[in-house]
Amino acid sequence: MKKLLVAVDFSNASRYAYEYAEWLSLQLGGSLSAVFVNTATYAEITVSEKMRQEMIHKENEGYRERLQQFTANYPDRDEEPLTEVKPEQLLVVTGRIAPALSAAALKIQADAIVVGTRAKHSLRDHLFGSVTTQLIGQTPCPLIIVPEGAAYKTVSRIALAVDLQQQKKPVLPAVQSIATALEAELHPFYINLLPEEQDMFKEEQVKKAGHKVTMVRERTIVDGVDYFLERYPSEMLAMYLPKQAFLNNLFRGRLPRHLAWKTPLPMLLIRES
Repeated sequence: MKKLLVAVDFSNASRYAYEYAEWLSLQLGGSLSAVFVNTATYAEITVSEKMRQEMIHKENEGYRERLQQFTANYPDRDEEPLTEVKPEQLLVVTGRIAPALSAAALKIQADAIVVGTRAKHSLRDHLFGSVTTQLIGQTPCPLIIVPEGAAYKTVSRIALAVDLQQQKKPVLPAVQSIATALEAELHPFYINLLPEEQDMFKEEQVKKAGHKVTMVRERTIVDGVDYFLERYPSEMLAMYLPKQAFLNNLFRGRLPRHLAWKTPLPMLLIRES
């Protein structure tokens, strides 16, 4: 994972996402690019196509200047390592946001797309019925979701949520390669919700396809994830996509709000091919 593409909309959330991506690119020894999507929906239908394109072109030039300012180093940042990070490309594209971001990622052969989420919204708002939802279904590469306000911490441990009932292998090559690039430890875990086993040991180490997996017995997914992250502090939470049986349970109820407000970990979402 050497090439990062950061989605920028000039909000505070995307500011955090961009700075997170800067630090992540330093840890990876890679590069990053930034992209802004001009949806260009305001033009009246009475405007000719030629005039509309001219308007869009003029707008895009303005957005490109804003993007240059947004990604430039500025005096009040004292993190010296970041002065060495220069965006490889600054892209301004036009269209619907999710397809345009996916197309931009394909064009520059990005290894991951980085997006920010606003603190005042629950993660559910972003994962269901939002641009991020569409990206999950369309993105050609892994997606990194950075909560607003999340400060970068060197990624040394990745908590990997797995579903032992659905996955033959708890650790797939895609996530292993990312962990290797980060020189980070992968810690797979599974939440066991079976009622008849709730009174057994709270935590147990099990083996699956040669990998150690921490099985946490809990009555809800929320409590299970909370317990695991408290016991095993991590800098990133990773999940495979799509595993519908697992995701439907994982993102139901209070978990998205819990992750967004109580455990502001960046999330790495990987589509399993």
